[in-house]
Amino acid sequence: MAKYYALIAGLPQLTADSPRPPLSTEEFVHELDDILTRHDRSLLRLLQREAEHKELLGWISSGELPLPVLSDEVDYSYGASEEETEGQESLAPKLRLLRQIAEDAYRGKRLHHRGSDLLPLYQARFVHDLFARPEHTELEQEAPKVRYDELSQDRLALEDLLVAYYYDEATKSSSPFIREWAQLNKNLRNILVVFTCRRLGWDPSSFIVGTGSVEEKLRTSKAKDFDLSEELPYLPEILRIAEERDIARRERLIDLMKWRWMDEWTFVRVFDIDNVLCYYLRLSILERWSELDEATGERTFREIVLSLKGESAKVLEDFKRQQRH
Repeated sequence: MAKYYALIAGLPQLTADSPRPPLSTEEFVHELDDILTRHDRSLLRLLQREAEHKELLGWISSGELPLPVLSDEVDYSYGASEEETEGQESLAPKLRLLRQIAEDAYRGKRLHHRGSDLLPLYQARFVHDLFARPEHTELEQEAPKVRYDELSQDRLALEDLLVAYYYDEATKSSSPFIREWAQLNKNLRNILVVFTCRRLGWDPSSFIVGTGSVEEKLRTSKAKDFDLSEELPYLPEILRIAEERDIARRERLIDLMKWRWMDEWTFVRVFDIDNVLCYYLRLSILERWSELDEATGERTFREIVLSLKGESAKVLEDFKRQQRH
């Protein structure tokens, strides 16, 4: 495993209450191009993929990635490289590739795309499954509808489906950090979804992403802790966050929880790729909040940080007091 002593030692220090990031995520990634190994670059790229979801979902919702019209004359240059397709018509190379995958799926063809920097496998699978037609039986007068028919205008449902494919890909990563980070984010998302559904009187089972044992308990358990206290050490903190009704404050608390989780993970991995990946994620957090209302957002964030520091100091004093008795 590669070590990045010089890189880590030279990075500006980041704290959760920094008013703004010392550099952008784009600048940081650019600096890493000639430093990371090929394998480690692929790990960073996987973390970056989530930012692409907005574009892909936008193509579907806007109709730029439409239900295919079957015609032998249609050719979207399936499998072509970015260089080969650049400048052809007005479509982005990725959109052209996705359209061909959608058409192949609608024609009943298997997915042949194996993943590339232009289009990762999980996004290709998502589009293929969205447009794939179920088997047509002799009793049916018309071919069954595809998932695109029911989801194309439901942005939240599409987002849930795409993120499920992303988590499936990430939890199979060769990197323990990527796997655990994806699991943390999936669990956090699912638990908050269950609390929201309970408040609204909805059945949460269809909104939960994933099919593992944790997800099954979230779908079926009526206990407040979902019988997951032993499996998820961070569950109490998530439950406290779920009680927060102020959306902006809750988002800040979520980011702080993730920040502390990364601090714990990298404590003994100071010069590993994990710390580089965490630095990118911390920059992403600071970058996102610095783009919001600085006056309101920064004040709220600092209040949370100070309150958490106060809670930590109180716990430490209580511990010391107990040791003296």
